[in-house]
Amino acid sequence: MRFTDYSFEFNDEAVHFSVTSHSDKDLVHFNTTGRIGQVIEVIQPPELLSSQLSEQQRVEYELKSLLGNPELPGVELFIRRFVIHFAGKKQRRNALFVFGIDLDGISNECIAAALRALEEKTKKKKSTVFLPSSSFTNHIKSTERSLSDQKASRDGGLKELYSWQTQTRSSSEVFELLDGPPYANGEAHTGHAINKILKDFVVKSRIGLGYKVHFRPGWDCHGLPIELKIGKQQGNLQQRSPLEIRAAARIVADEAIGKQMNAFRRWGVTADWENPYITKSSKYVAAQLDIFAKLVEQKLVYRSFKPVYWSPSSNTALAESELEYNEKHQSTSVYFRFKLINFSSSDVEWTIGVPSKLTQFFALTWTTTPWTLPLNNAICVSPTIKYSVIQLEDDINMPTSSFYLIASNLIAEFEKSSERKCKVVGTINPENLIGKRYRSCWHNELALPIYEGPHVMDNVGTGIVHTAFAHGFQDYDVALSKKERVQSFVDARGCYTRHLGHDLDGKPVLGEGQKETLRILKNDIVHTAKHIHSYPYDWRSKKPVIIRSSEQWFIDVEEIGKRASKMIDKIKVSAGDSDLRGSLKQLISTRKSWCISRQRVWGTPIPALVDPNGGSYTSRKLIEWVANLTRERGNTDVWWEIDVNDILVNKEVRDSLDIPPDVIPQLSKNTDIMDVWLDSGLAWHAAKENESEREHLTDVVLEGVDQFRGWFQSLLLTSVAVQNKLPYKRIIVHGFCIDEKNNKMSKSIGNVVDPTMLTDGSLKQKAIGADGLRFWVALSGSENAGESKIGPSIIEDVDKKITALRNGFRFMIGGCRGFHGNQVESQLKPLDLDMLEKCGNFVRKSIVNYEDFKFRTVANDLTQFMQRNFSANYVKYVRDRLYCDKLGSDSHLSAQFTLHRLAHNLSHTISPILPHLSAEVLQHLPGCHEKRILRQKLENLHSGVLSPDPKLSTLMKIIFEVRGLLEASAGPSVDTSKKGLALYTSPEYSTILRDYFSELPELLNVSEVILEEVPTTLSVKLLDSSLRYCERCRKHTRNSDDALCGRCTKATLA
Repeated sequence: MRFTDYSFEFNDEAVHFSVTSHSDKDLVHFNTTGRIGQVIEVIQPPELLSSQLSEQQRVEYELKSLLGNPELPGVELFIRRFVIHFAGKKQRRNALFVFGIDLDGISNECIAAALRALEEKTKKKKSTVFLPSSSFTNHIKSTERSLSDQKASRDGGLKELYSWQTQTRSSSEVFELLDGPPYANGEAHTGHAINKILKDFVVKSRIGLGYKVHFRPGWDCHGLPIELKIGKQQGNLQQRSPLEIRAAARIVADEAIGKQMNAFRRWGVTADWENPYITKSSKYVAAQLDIFAKLVEQKLVYRSFKPVYWSPSSNTALAESELEYNEKHQSTSVYFRFKLINFSSSDVEWTIGVPSKLTQFFALTWTTTPWTLPLNNAICVSPTIKYSVIQLEDDINMPTSSFYLIASNLIAEFEKSSERKCKVVGTINPENLIGKRYRSCWHNELALPIYEGPHVMDNVGTGIVHTAFAHGFQDYDVALSKKERVQSFVDARGCYTRHLGHDLDGKPVLGEGQKETLRILKNDIVHTAKHIHSYPYDWRSKKPVIIRSSEQWFIDVEEIGKRASKMIDKIKVSAGDSDLRGSLKQLISTRKSWCISRQRVWGTPIPALVDPNGGSYTSRKLIEWVANLTRERGNTDVWWEIDVNDILVNKEVRDSLDIPPDVIPQLSKNTDIMDVWLDSGLAWHAAKENESEREHLTDVVLEGVDQFRGWFQSLLLTSVAVQNKLPYKRIIVHGFCIDEKNNKMSKSIGNVVDPTMLTDGSLKQKAIGADGLRFWVALSGSENAGESKIGPSIIEDVDKKITALRNGFRFMIGGCRGFHGNQVESQLKPLDLDMLEKCGNFVRKSIVNYEDFKFRTVANDLTQFMQRNFSANYVKYVRDRLYCDKLGSDSHLSAQFTLHRLAHNLSHTISPILPHLSAEVLQHLPGCHEKRILRQKLENLHSGVLSPDPKLSTLMKIIFEVRGLLEASAGPSVDTSKKGLALYTSPEYSTILRDYFSELPELLNVSEVILEEVPTTLSVKLLDSSLRYCERCRKHTRNSDDALCGRCTKATLA
């Protein structure tokens, strides 16, 4: 029960006005006559319903007259004004109004005087209580988010951070993060956000750890996407010269770089923005050519006519790293027969007797690329496979017996697929097949060979493999081993050439050409079906590729890959705690050659001369000469501007090419450009400005999991080839972005999330700011090579977490009002000591996690710290002391010092992840401290505890045990701060607790504690406090004869 007297004088007469609060309702007594004439009950709406009403709606209630006339003038108005007053203070309770008034009722003037008495009493009470206040808000309006981030960035020194650390840490240990350059085409997307923000976590955390960080942002500028974009914007590229295309491409790349750089900086990314590396720059291209010249000198670069992945949609060769696999690609599969020529019954071990009818034998093959059938050069078998001779049951009664050769293990699969029953009539020794001949399906006059093929298996198809030398990697290996000539009759557009006849000439092999092939060869097609399987696509055009032989430039990486594979054991390749070295080792140890040429013009040239017969001529001298011209002229168009004569007049270059005199008149410049993976793959050299930088081995590269097939390899292979050492010490891997339903981001689905909409908001999207985006990356994209989900519910959850953090910091900053962060000399209270120790543990653990790049762990630890350690186990208990202890007292200063040190140390610790929030906290936090982020090392953050308490850990272990019992005993509905507590403990516990007896009410959030020793285990019992309710601190700590409790009395004295 709590009694509050609001009595006042009106027209020189005393008016009794009081409120007595009971557990379930209030008793409001208003009396001017000394008698009781009316009793009216006020019934509020149910709590659940009330919580859903607006402030104005919450004044609705029901009146029930229990005594007297409720319609006396002013009664209902007085009740309404009273309810509105307390509703505005978010207090709504059922009440009994007891009136003692004459028949004239209550005048408006008297009601106004009563309300003034309410207000004055409340203000008087508030004026003696310390309430945290600050201009730091727990919520930023969506429309103000961008300006708020800009202000935090400016005030927190984010823009100058990179230059500051390079200038002030000249003698510090260098840490280099080499940027895997994003492609300079299009707007920044969520994939960029994950990558660039994770890199910024690395940069900022390393600055916080005391390193001098080197991070030059890069852009990959060359390649097909930009050429395709120009084609869409300006029309057919075939009508434009290479120099015109290159000029237009530069404009597209520069526009994209500008847009992406602005986005990255908006996200708070720290980098050497004034000095990025750009692969289209003359400086980078020249450095790239310098290294390419060394590869040529080592005879690792060669030109050859051999199969490569070819994109008909892009008219160029592709490296395997430029492919993506469509798991649901639909091909036409064909069981096709080739008629054997010099194979007879004597080669068969018959199980039914030698046939008496005229016989013919066919090799049965299976293919998912029937467009290659007109290009067939051989069929391959394996000497280790058991083959059978079968007869189709629906052919048994034909005048001529047709027999098919097939691997014995695959007969059942053939029957199932073709829905045709077979009869096994004999077996064959595979040695009897090797060396035999069969009739070409396209050129009837040709007899083609049957070869042994090491790639032939009997787990799919028929165990007899149709082979087209120009259109398969294993097919090509067979041709090399047999010294067969390789020819391609498919052009750069992916169309058949005239060599295959009028019916196929000019028809695309993946379209009309294949249909025409099936029509022409229908007599030898045993069965066709639709086959769903994984198939390579051009990752840019999103269209299927083919395997096609053509003149291309290659780097021989077979031996280099094996060397590099052994070196990988010396480094870490990880996502969180996962060791991913095996994935990279497997990819590079099995790689034989790298196709580095592309049939485009927007790129770095491959300086060489070629002749019409496939001859090619290049040298280190030629390439270095082009590199020097590029460097001297500051112009990357040099190769397209010079002609053959310009090259040959340089005697030193001409002699190095060793060109036969009779070939010189036929020479032309090589027009191929380098694979963009070779561009960026030489960043270990070309992205560094001088030899001093190049001597430093890159500490970390951080990219998506797809770069196992791309940049991680190209860096590694080129570095090992040229300098026989690794290009990096560690690889950190992250995953891709998907929506909440596990779908990939797609404009057609409409699930693409624009990072700008997240940071700055839109009509449909609330702005979560740069730190909201960064916090999502920390929680979803760090320590994870799997998918990072994003969508409305995830964004909302991130925003709630940020708001919770801001609430915590707002309490810290507000609690420091009037305090300037000076060291407190007096002994800190146990609750404060425990909080500072936990904060110190968080800081130390965060440092360890930063060192190991565990940013998600830091973010999760921060969330847990603020929820559990700070809000649940500190604010709940310290609030009473902070609000009600005397300002300037040791106990109050202890709380303020703790809050100040918490805000200071936490904001500095989280600044690598949430720099804008950190800067904002430091700006609002009172005191003369460093207000710019990351200007001090994290290891120098000090808890401020001058005299640690050796018994603190033992005390707090007991306290947490008691709190658990207390919460279980009280339940969620009881306010223990207004209760007493009987604490029954063992002598061992009692000894500790008596040393801190005066601290126990605060540590346990009760009004008083009774401590008793018992031999049994620890137990508690809630009691009604023996003391009275104190109006100021709202605890039962007041003696019955006093107006306030002793503490509040001291606090209110001047």
